[in-house]
Amino acid sequence: MTLLPSTYSSSLSDVVNGDVDVEDAKPPGSLYQILMTTQSGALLNITPVDEQTYRRLGALQTHLTSVLDHACGLNPRAYRNVEGEGLVVRGILDGGLLQRWGDLGSQRRADATSRAGAEEWQLRSDLEMLAGGGLGYL
Repeated sequence: MTLLPSTYSSSLSDVVNGDVDVEDAKPPGSLYQILMTTQSGALLNITPVDEQTYRRLGALQTHLTSVLDHACGLNPRAYRNVEGEGLVVRGILDGGLLQRWGDLGSQRRADATSRAGAEEWQLRSDLEMLAGGGLGYL
């Protein structure tokens, strides 16, 4: 695992997500992403997101899971279930599934956007950040 600094700042993501007005933006804070490698040679990117972004993308992921065809007939929810011992445990968002939102037609994309309770530009900026958009220096 390697901790990599992102070129996005937390104040920029707050402004893009609509949390803060441009005039009230905080001094830039650093965001980090984790680059992981496996023994099989796979590369993984883990990006921490704030609560509001998690809820928005979680709603989109739930909608996409029910609308899109599953690869090989497998249930995409089965391997993401997290069991906790009396603790509130949050699952991990699947960036690959969320990126398929852009593959939808304009009407289905608008429907998914409204079900997620967001605007299209918010989802695009969130998906860009999840896809490693702040790691352009690599």
